[in-house]
Amino acid sequence: MGKKYLKKSYIQESINLYGIRFLLSFFKSRFKGEGKVLVKCCDGIGDVLIRSKVAEKIIEKYGKENVLFMMQKSYTQLGEMLGYNTIGYTRKERKNFFTRLKKMYELNTMGFSKYINMEFTNDITTGNLFIDDMVGCEDPHWQVSRNNRYYNRTYKIRKAYVLDQAMDIYEGIFQESIDKKELIPDISDKFEVKEENIVIAVGSTGRHKVCSPKIMAEYIKVLKEKFPEKTVQLVGNGDTQMKYAKDLIDILGEEKIENLVNKTSLKEVFELLAKSYLFIGFDSGLYNACYAMRKKGIALFGEQWTTFMHNVPWIKILKPTKVREDIVDKEYPEKTINSITVEEFRKGVEEIL
Repeated sequence: MGKKYLKKSYIQESINLYGIRFLLSFFKSRFKGEGKVLVKCCDGIGDVLIRSKVAEKIIEKYGKENVLFMMQKSYTQLGEMLGYNTIGYTRKERKNFFTRLKKMYELNTMGFSKYINMEFTNDITTGNLFIDDMVGCEDPHWQVSRNNRYYNRTYKIRKAYVLDQAMDIYEGIFQESIDKKELIPDISDKFEVKEENIVIAVGSTGRHKVCSPKIMAEYIKVLKEKFPEKTVQLVGNGDTQMKYAKDLIDILGEEKIENLVNKTSLKEVFELLAKSYLFIGFDSGLYNACYAMRKKGIALFGEQWTTFMHNVPWIKILKPTKVREDIVDKEYPEKTINSITVEEFRKGVEEIL
């Protein structure tokens, strides 16, 4: 315990947790369960996709009209694409006392009889909900472990391959075993599927997962050589990924690639992926979208991230056979991801197609 409990963030969350719970307790007579289910699913795009079969099982059991998915507001479009009934949740509604109080009052009056937290962590949402049946992952982290007591039942998630984690979530929620193969996501029926262009997602959650644009340019030369009739489309968002795309254009020329970074909505980029002939990317939400859509793809990995590698026929995972010391890029310095050779990339493309 000690001084870490004096951290500003811990004190702020304590005020939100206990202060809002105290105020809401005066309105408990208005919080009546009517058979509806609230599912909290605010993690990243990849996590939402990997657990989409678990979500489908929840909908199947309780009925689509009775299940509402609470997601980060920026991800509600993804939820709607997957066919979920969604409600947005902003950072302000989590952090600001009065904004959060209003949101929690709204949720408590919507007739939920069951709360399911599909995330790896819990936060003070748990303690601010007056729902009779609540289940979620037991989070041992000191800053949120106090919220475990508001669950009726908790379960644990292994530090394992992400589909094994989805299985832990399913079995924790339903208290029954399931074959992991039943949880492999398949969202191909939610989009118009074609085989048109080559889509490259130029970013990930961190630069250490992304190769130098100098190396990516060499990969693109291979693609243009093998598929001269195909348009190479760059997708992504944010200043860092825009600069990466511009660096590629500086190396290759504008006639080689179509830069769509910062020019598409989440729905539009998913539609591009669904119509792709081939996807190229790093460990990212769009790589997981490729997996969930059952589209052919090449995933570029450093050798240490095995938790997120999908061993399926439609995705070729490329890892370096040895670490190279001759690749130097101060902006993208991770040696492992920079060590996948052009020859290894060419061979991977031939094998997946």
